[in-house]
Amino acid sequence: MLALMRKHARNWLMKIILGIIILVFIFYFGSIGGNLEQDAIATVGDTVITREAYVREYQNLITVYRQRYGTKLTDEVLSALDPKRQAFDSLVNQAVILATADELNLDVSDREVQDLIYSHPAFRRNGHFDPGLYEQTLRYRGMNPADFEALQRRMLTIEKMERLIKESVKVSETEARELYRLQNQEMNISFVRVDPETFEKQLVPSHDDLEDYLADNADRFRVPKKVKVHYLRFPAAAFADSLSVTDTMIEDYYYGNLHQFRKPEEESAEPYYPLPEVRNRIESELRISRGFEEAYRQAKAAHDTIYQTEDFEGYASGHDLTVTSTEFFSESTVPDELAGVRDILQWSFGLGTGETSPVLSDDGAHYLLLPVDEQPSHVPSLTEVKDAVERRWRADEALRRARDMADNLIRRLGEEDSFEAVLRAEGLVPRETGFFIPGGEIPGIGYSGEFFDSLLGLSERNPLVDRVFLVNGAYHVMWLRERGRLDEARWEEEKEQIRTAYMSVKQEQYFQSWLEETKASMARSGKLSLHRSVDEL
Repeated sequence: MLALMRKHARNWLMKIILGIIILVFIFYFGSIGGNLEQDAIATVGDTVITREAYVREYQNLITVYRQRYGTKLTDEVLSALDPKRQAFDSLVNQAVILATADELNLDVSDREVQDLIYSHPAFRRNGHFDPGLYEQTLRYRGMNPADFEALQRRMLTIEKMERLIKESVKVSETEARELYRLQNQEMNISFVRVDPETFEKQLVPSHDDLEDYLADNADRFRVPKKVKVHYLRFPAAAFADSLSVTDTMIEDYYYGNLHQFRKPEEESAEPYYPLPEVRNRIESELRISRGFEEAYRQAKAAHDTIYQTEDFEGYASGHDLTVTSTEFFSESTVPDELAGVRDILQWSFGLGTGETSPVLSDDGAHYLLLPVDEQPSHVPSLTEVKDAVERRWRADEALRRARDMADNLIRRLGEEDSFEAVLRAEGLVPRETGFFIPGGEIPGIGYSGEFFDSLLGLSERNPLVDRVFLVNGAYHVMWLRERGRLDEARWEEEKEQIRTAYMSVKQEQYFQSWLEETKASMARSGKLSLHRSVDEL
């Protein structure tokens, strides 16, 4: 159960799916256009999930991962995270929830949508909702109020449906006490460690072993698709100094954004810095803002001309623009100078060679991309990756043999009355953790979230953990040696708090179960159809 709590405490992906806030839609949904293929990848009821929607969701995940992992986001890490599967599942899950809400006539009122938008800081000025700021922000991101409000209604419906499902979950005092016991009762665990390194040194693979291993694990060695692009950059700074900023513009900005110029409370009785003191700062910000708009106009004009003439380099040459070329890069190795460009993966990898992207942007400039070459994804030959294949074959084979030995040991311990006799026959000497409270590092073993769930059913009569656990590279066979005493007074003080915490976990577990059962039911009835697999996307 602790593992479940930890799992859902970290379940940021589901929160992204079910709780996307306003600004996410502005930045990601509002900035996307173009002519990607709109073929259906799945159908849920009357809702068609297109490849374009999938690419958008995938791009969002890649952006989150890049922010989270930075330079550590290698191709191997990206493969393990499997963002393609996560993006595909998230879209299907949303559609299933919305279809169910529609069947239940679960509605979101105009007032609920209005309250959500009115309360968001992005659209408030001087403490109040500003319709002009609202429309300006949406317009800047290429959205209109009707589409944006429809997106908010969609997310509110998903959240309301989730609450409806979770409200049926209850937690008894017995369940809460069991959680308290697991979290607070000390225990001493005996264990035996089975280390794969014991086997790995003895392994010598044949050529056929390696050929078969490469064939069976092709995706682990697959070289990802790479592209090479040319791009034009239109920086805001290049236009900022040449643009005029009038006194009226400065005054309008100052009084329209007065909260930005509030003084520290202890500094003066006057709450705001006077206009003359911040004039230069405002002028600089207005120049940058206007420069960004002018840079966009220049980039858009370039795009429209290049789209007609199909002469990217000719346009650049005729307008004294520099065409920059990248080296080949994959989805996880985007060049630093392009890493902040929104939707960079979508347009770098979604366009055909020689097709020009729409205007793309980062915080300081606008861009036009032209993919000029690509290296398709492929599985290398054994000759090219023999050393890597052999290393992984040894590691996997040693792990398999260690697992077999640990499983066999558990089977024998479960069949015999005397653990000591079995261990003595195998020449094994058990170790002890000493008393500890489950919830973190296991003394002498390491951290294992899964392990704690298995402790729930252990007792003096049933001491053996009935499965092995891989912790810190080795398998562990474990059994309960003894328990400590519970603090009953503390239980009485904390039981309501524990019940509340457990409720949150149990609700999330119940909701996930409901979601999987609903998808299975819709698939059986023909309401859910998957037209493409993740591997085909």
